Amino acid sequence: RAIELYPPATAAVGSREPAKRPTVPFASQWTGGPGGNMPTFKVERICAPLVQDILLGNAMRPTTGTDWLVLWSGPRLKEGTYEGMHEYQKVNHFPGSTELTRKDRLWSHFHDAAISCGEDVFDFVPKSFVLPDEAEEFKEHYGHSDGIWIVKPQASSQGRGIFLLRDLSELSHSKVVVSKYVDNPLLIQGLKFDLRIYVLVTSFDPLRAYVYREGLTRFASKEYSTAKEHLGDVYRHLTNYSINKKATNFIENQTVQEDNIGHKWSLSALNRHLRHEGVDVDIMWNRIMDLIVKTLLSVEPHIAKKTRESTVHGNCFELYGFDVLVDENLKPWLLEVNLSPSMQADSPLDVKVKSSLLADAFTLVGFRNIDRQTATTSRLRSRLQQLKRMNGDESQDGITSNTESFNDMDENTLKMLAHALDEFGRQRNFIRVYPTRASITQYAPITRARGAGEAYRAMILARMMYGPMLDKPLPAVTFALCPAAPAAAVAIDKGPVEPGDEECPTVEVDHWAALP
Repeated sequence: RAIELYPPATAAVGSREPAKRPTVPFASQWTGGPGGNMPTFKVERICAPLVQDILLGNAMRPTTGTDWLVLWSGPRLKEGTYEGMHEYQKVNHFPGSTELTRKDRLWSHFHDAAISCGEDVFDFVPKSFVLPDEAEEFKEHYGHSDGIWIVKPQASSQGRGIFLLRDLSELSHSKVVVSKYVDNPLLIQGLKFDLRIYVLVTSFDPLRAYVYREGLTRFASKEYSTAKEHLGDVYRHLTNYSINKKATNFIENQTVQEDNIGHKWSLSALNRHLRHEGVDVDIMWNRIMDLIVKTLLSVEPHIAKKTRESTVHGNCFELYGFDVLVDENLKPWLLEVNLSPSMQADSPLDVKVKSSLLADAFTLVGFRNIDRQTATTSRLRSRLQQLKRMNGDESQDGITSNTESFNDMDENTLKMLAHALDEFGRQRNFIRVYPTRASITQYAPITRARGAGEAYRAMILARMMYGPMLDKPLPAVTFALCPAAPAAAVAIDKGPVEPGDEECPTVEVDHWAALP
């Protein structure tokens, strides 16, 4: 049985008194554990205080050994980590995740997908060039185009090294991605903003992906302007929190209840404000969900292949930070995907959003209550399977187009299906965006373009979930949006919202525009 994790108790909404939650004897959930009476975790190569707080608060204890139940690591895992895991251990990175988070690799996958499916299907990333490889092609394009270009290092974060290009002489010989600048962003009070959306992937083989209901809205700290004298002002053009917090006029969030005050809002506050301003939030979010699914599908076969080569079990999960800009026409643009989004908290809003996010993510991923003997036995079985694979005695293909029944599936495939069905019951405040009945059908042109085998891998889990009648309608997955509030009012976040809540209308995100 998977264990449920909880965030620390925070102040109740609209009250200064501590929130009242039923007393949960966390330690009693763990009857054993690979390292003793309580299971262990390990955080390495990254500063993630909220991760440690959540795990410690749920009666897990830190370890420096290999007996951990969950490993939370920075982008570069130690060599041999994947090979040494038993089936109950979880690690927060997939092999090859940089295919999604490196700007040059992601642009390459988008380019390939656009060739297969059409440029209008993957039109949510501005025209880009990878330098120095495409330097001559870019210079020729630059000479015949109007508008502004933005330069970003291929593998960086927190806005480091980003600038708006004013002259070709500013380009160095370093590896960068140059993209057409989206110069018509949607503005609030004259300020540019972007959305930090948290996306949890529990499998790429086949894809299982979820979007969190809450996230962050990050504002630039100076009024937006494309005047030539303002192109070098990062406070007008970049929305990264790590940059704008240094501005003299930056306002930090002070209380959870005031989530629309300052230069960082919750997504709920953004939705309420936009509704009040008459913006069609439903259309905006449907387009954003479409962007997220297509982005993940573009890299699915590459990360799935590397995962099959590196791991025996479904040990991996990944919590990505999607940074999305919305323009004045409500068209979303993908700015980047973050491999290790910050799990530090500089404000009460950060604490609330990120601690709830982590507790729900760990619950969905599913930590198992096991004793030392089970862990030892599982580790031995894993080593035996690895040896068989090295000797060529075990297939790495998993689900193939020849898989027609349970009798054709190997043990790992059957376990994957069982874990997936179990996982769907622990979604809490996550929205499953893939697979759903509608998304399997909707994005079939993309999976079919990769070959019959890839399309079948997507279908087999859907058949398990919905049966053979995939053409029958199913209730749509919903994204809860809180009701509009006057712009001058203090926005109150009422906590997790369940689909069907009468006080909070929902937006269907399972009925996206059809692919051409």
